[in-house]
Amino acid sequence: MVMIEINNAKKIIDAIHSKNGSQNDITLNTEHGAPFVESCGLLKLEGIVHGFSTRLGGVSTGIYESMNLGFYLGDERENVMENYKRFSESLGVDYHRISCPNQVHKSNVLKVTKEDAGDGIVRELSHFEIDAQVTNVPDIPLIVYSADCVPILFADPVCKAIGTCHAGWRGTMQGIAAKTVHKMVEEYGCKPENIHAVIGPSIGPDNYEVDDVVINELKKCPYIERSDKNLFQTVPDKDRYMLNLWHINECILYHEGLSMEHIYNTGLCTMEHHELFFSHRFTQGRRGLNAGMIMLQKYTV
Repeated sequence: MVMIEINNAKKIIDAIHSKNGSQNDITLNTEHGAPFVESCGLLKLEGIVHGFSTRLGGVSTGIYESMNLGFYLGDERENVMENYKRFSESLGVDYHRISCPNQVHKSNVLKVTKEDAGDGIVRELSHFEIDAQVTNVPDIPLIVYSADCVPILFADPVCKAIGTCHAGWRGTMQGIAAKTVHKMVEEYGCKPENIHAVIGPSIGPDNYEVDDVVINELKKCPYIERSDKNLFQTVPDKDRYMLNLWHINECILYHEGLSMEHIYNTGLCTMEHHELFFSHRFTQGRRGLNAGMIMLQKYTV
C-alpha cells in the first residue's frame, strides 16, 4: 500500500478545512515530527492537549506502515513503542503515562485515576472491555483507537475533565457517547453544556455500507429521532444502507445536552483517505491502528 506524502496530506486537510466551515475547522500539525490532526475547536480550550494520528511519521513497515499504534495486530512491539514515543513527543506528552484501553465494541466507561498512568503500555493491562475513559487527573494522556470506527474526544474546560470513547456501530447503538457524558457528569460534576466533543477520523457516510441487522439495531437506539432522514440512506436495488455514524453520534451528544456549537466533526473519512489513515474496510482487516489522544496539562488543575 502506498502511503501519502506530507504535502499531499496537507492538501487533503486544507480541503476538508475549507469545506467544514469555521465550527469544524481542522489543521495538520507538522511542527514536531509525526504529523497529527487537531480540531480548532479544542485548540481554543486552555490547558488541553489533543490530536489524532495519521499513518505518517512512524517506523512500522508493510501493512502497518508507518504510524501503527496497535500492539496486538502482528507488528513488532519495538516498532509500535517507537511509534508511541514519536506520536507522544509530537503532542508534547509522556507516552509512559498513557492509559491504554482494551476496546471490545462495548460501552463500559473507565474512571482513570493517577494509579492508571501507563496502564497497558509500560505494564500489563489491568482493566478490560473498556471502550471509553474519563479523568480529571493532569498529565495522564487518554488514548482511543480506531481504523474506521468513530473516535470521540471530550473536554470540559470548566470542571477540568476529559474523556475518550470508541464508537463503532455497536457502541454507537449502545450509547457509548452518552454514557461518557454521563460519567463526566457523575464523577466530576460536569455540565453537558460545558463539554466539548470532537469526532475524529473515521468512516464517513458515503462509504459505510451496512445491512438490515445494523439498521434494525439503529431503530432501537433511544438517543435518536427515528424520523431523521440523515441517519442512513438506502442503496438503490440492494438490501443495503449507507450509515452515517458521524451524524448519529452528533445527535446522541446533542440529546445529552451538549451545545451544537461544542460538537466538532473533523470530516475525515478513513476509507476515502486510506493513504493517510488506516481503514479496516479498505484493507479487509490487514492494517494498523490510528489513535486519538487528549490530556489535561498540569497547570490547569
